[in-house]
Parts: sequence; C-alpha cells; structure tokens
Amino acid sequence: MPERMKRLPTIDWSKLKILVVDDQRTAAVLLKSLLKNIGIHTTNIDMAFSYEEAIRYCQNNHYQLLLTDYHLNKALNGNELTTLLRQKKLLSSDCGILVLSGDHSREVILTTLSIEPDSFLSKPITIAGLKQKLEEICNDCAQRKPIYAALENNDIPLAIRIAKQQLSEYGHHHKIEGLLLDLLIEQKDWEQVKRLTTLLIIQNPTHKISLVDARISYHEGDINTAIHKLQQLVARSPLYVDAYDFLSLYQEENKQYHDALSSAKQALNYTPSVTHRVLQVAQLAANLNDSESLIKAGKVLASHLPIIDVSWVTRFAEFTAIFEQLYFAQTSHRLQRQLIQQLKGIHQLAIKRLLPIQQPFLTLYGQITLARFLLANDQPLKAKRRLMVSLSAHFDAITKLPSVILIEILPALFHLGEAQLIFDIYQVFKQRDRIDGHSKNRLTELKKNTTSINSIRALMIDLKEAKMLLEQDHIADLVTLQHYNDIISRYPLCSEAHLGRLQSLYQLNLYDQDKIKESIKAINMMPLPSALAEWRTNIFQCLLIKMAKTQHNITIDPYLRRYHSKNTVTTFIS
Repeated sequence: MPERMKRLPTIDWSKLKILVVDDQRTAAVLLKSLLKNIGIHTTNIDMAFSYEEAIRYCQNNHYQLLLTDYHLNKALNGNELTTLLRQKKLLSSDCGILVLSGDHSREVILTTLSIEPDSFLSKPITIAGLKQKLEEICNDCAQRKPIYAALENNDIPLAIRIAKQQLSEYGHHHKIEGLLLDLLIEQKDWEQVKRLTTLLIIQNPTHKISLVDARISYHEGDINTAIHKLQQLVARSPLYVDAYDFLSLYQEENKQYHDALSSAKQALNYTPSVTHRVLQVAQLAANLNDSESLIKAGKVLASHLPIIDVSWVTRFAEFTAIFEQLYFAQTSHRLQRQLIQQLKGIHQLAIKRLLPIQQPFLTLYGQITLARFLLANDQPLKAKRRLMVSLSAHFDAITKLPSVILIEILPALFHLGEAQLIFDIYQVFKQRDRIDGHSKNRLTELKKNTTSINSIRALMIDLKEAKMLLEQDHIADLVTLQHYNDIISRYPLCSEAHLGRLQSLYQLNLYDQDKIKESIKAINMMPLPSALAEWRTNIFQCLLIKMAKTQHNITIDPYLRRYHSKNTVTTFIS
C-alpha cells in the first residue's frame, strides 16, 4: 500500500451519510445491502429512484458520498444529475462522487470521466470492489477538503499552499498534482508550472502531466512543438480526450484547419454529450464551409441536449449562430433551402429529447430563426407574421422567456420597428441580474450598432409624440398624419405607426385607398400584443361603420370584415 494511504486517518464507515440514485429499485436495494455489509448504517443511506427525488434529498441533507447509476430511466443520466447538483450547490465540494454502470461502452466511461467524478465502477459490483473504491474516494475527499475550502473563499494562493503541503505529507497523488498545476496556470505562474512539470515527468508521469508539458511549449511560443507533443500523447493514449481539445485549438491557430476539425471530431466521437466539443466541430466546419460535418454535429447536439436547465437553449442558440454563418455563406438559394430543411430535422430530433415543458421554447426559437432568414431574403411581411404568430402565446408572459430567446428576437423586432415588444423586452433585461454568456455577447454586439439603437430610440419618441397628438381631444390633423407617414417611411411594417395612420385617416375623413390597404396589410392576419390588438379591433370597426354610412366604394381586404360585429370582436390568428 502506498505510503500516503498508510498515513491517512482511518475511515469511520458508521458516520458516512450516503445517497444512492438508481431508477431500478432492485439495484438500489442491492447496493444498499452491500453498503450495510461494509459497515455503513442503513439509517445513513437514502435511496432516490429518480432525479427529482435526488434533488429533493440533496436539498434537505448533507451527504459525504453520492452513488449514482449512469443510465437513469427519465430525462437525465447520472452525469447530468451530478452536474445539476453541483450547479445548484446541493453537493459540497468534499462530497465523493461514484458513478456506476452496467454499460461498459467507451462513450459512457469517457463521458463520465469528462465530468470528473471521483471514480467509475462497472457493474456487477462486489463488496471488495465497492469497499476499495469508497476507501479511495473518502481518502481523496479528506485530502482535497481544505483545498476546496480555500477555493470557496476565493483564496487561490492558500489553495496552492495547501496542495503543496498535501503532496509533501502524503507523496504523489495525481489528482492533487493536476489540481495544483491547474491553479498555477490560472495564476499564470508558468515558472512554477514548468518546474513542477519537469519534476513530475520524471517521478510520476501521467496523461495530465504530458498535456501540461505541451501547454508549456505553447505558452513559450513554440506551437509546433506543442502540437507534436499532443500528437504523441494521443498516439500513446488515444482515449485521453482532453488532449484532442488542445490539439484542435492549437492546430486551428496554426492554420491547420482540416487537421483541427479532424481532432475535434475525434474528441466528439468519444464524448458526444459534451456540448463544447459539438460547438467546436460545428465552428470549424462552418469556417471550412463543410455543411455535412456541421449538420452531423447539430444532430449530435440535438440528441444529447443538456436539458438539466435553461442552458440547453443557450447551447442551441450558439449552434444556430454557427449554422447561420454557414447559411449566409451560400451563394445558391437552393443550398440555403436544403440547409433550412436540415435545420428543421435537427429541431425535430431535439424536440424528442426535450421535456414537454421545454418543447414550446424550442418551437419559438425555431420560428425566430426562420423569421430571420425571411428578413435576410427580403420577405419582411412573412417574417413579421411568423414572428408574431410564434410570439403570441408569450405576449403576456415575456418575463418568463429565457434571456437567450429574448436577445435573439430583438434584431428582428428592431428591423420591423415593433416598439411595444422592444420596450417590453428591454424592461425584462433591466430587471435581470443574471444573463448567460451567449446573451451577454449578443447584447454587446447589439449595443455596438449605435445607428440601429439611435434609430429605435427616435422611433419610440416619434411614436409617443404622434400618439399624444392623436389623443388630444380625439381630433387628428394633417400634422399627426404626416408624423405617422414619416415613421412608416423608415419602418414600413411598424404596427403602431399603421394603427395611428388608420386612426388619423378615419378622424380626418380621408379615404386614401392605397394607404388604408397598405396599413391593413401590415397589421392583419397576425396576432398583436393586447393593447395593439384592441386598438386594431376598434379602428377596423370604426372604418367599416363609416364606410357603410358614406357608401365609399373602396376595395378593402376581406379580413377587415371579420371585425364587423355589433356585439362581439374576434381576433384572427394565422
């Protein structure tokens, strides 16, 4: 037994608090029996048969060990559950994680290792094998506990000192050595990184040490040597997936784009549920105009969406942004149409993966994307109708939409001049104190477009002034009408401007057939936010009544006549 193990405190099994997660009740009971035989009190063992139960248990208990099966029967697997519990801070940093599975496939093992549990154990399980794993985990947790306590207090220098002390007292420990190197790199202390790595390559070489050695070469400006070292590492250890990530990044920087894509594909092939690898493949494929590789990556993403929280829609938005890069790079409308069909197929795959409560958000996001494509192809009216129909279910619940969806809607709303919805979304962002990274980047890009921002500000001011003129004693004059005509010249589909123009024409007794038909076309056959929808209903009814009284022979879209009712008002949604 290694020296460091002899010097560690004896484990008091009776005091360990453990959560077992397995959707198979028989397997969970069997595991509980094995834990009892090791010496753990049954009163200290909780069993959860779903991820929802596991969350509830972790909300009310502090566990030293989490033992979870990889394949859970519902939406989440054991890896995703562990990630969710960590994100919600329902597990302490010193809680040991053991993932179990009867599936010995390369994908399951490598994907599990990517979330950095303390260990992985293949089924069937023996008492001796389980006890050995738990001993290793408990000892590792005891050693890392003071290090992570320092990190939780944002004291990286203290964490580094403790890690060094642990290695000095207990000897080599590859996890703590790896953690120490990561902390030193985070502190940009490359001199210490190099000294420690040089020592460890001789005394305790691991895949992690070889990877850091390549990173040192890159940091020193020798990218070719870094690539060569990583190529040697993956040839020696083809399942060490982290090496492919850095190899792909360095090859891309070295303008070896096809090699970079190949390396990224290899990493993704080993761990298809790791989304940052999907996005790396997609981005490299888009840069190379490789639609086949990008679509394959999209299908992998759709089949493995991280549905544990709202991050799934962020990942989908990031992929869609890359997809749009490829889409707009095509010079053929035929190829663009083919790509859209492929994207729709990806959406259908994703729908099957998502929970029922999440599916409407993906449907909305897909419609927003298609609306953007219509705008780009100079079909603004179709784009507006698609956008309004898809948004209609959320007009009164804008605050409940994820930030990433709201930010994706804004550019289209800016283009169309939909001031009311822009204002509503702006109010939501003012109140949110947490926004995902993708949405922050999109907001930053939007704010940089000062011409567009200033134009929208001017639009809102103009609409407010025009409405004030319109409401003064309910008498409009030609100045008010000109206000609305000027707005429409800048924003030809602005709903509020067309409603205002129709009311101005009505109050002035002006029957300009072309303008009336233009305004009706801009706002009919689509839902509008409640205040605008009510305004539309009222003005349409007034126009119909006045035309009937004055017997004006004006050809108006038949849609207008749907509003001709003395007692009821119906709103048509396409």
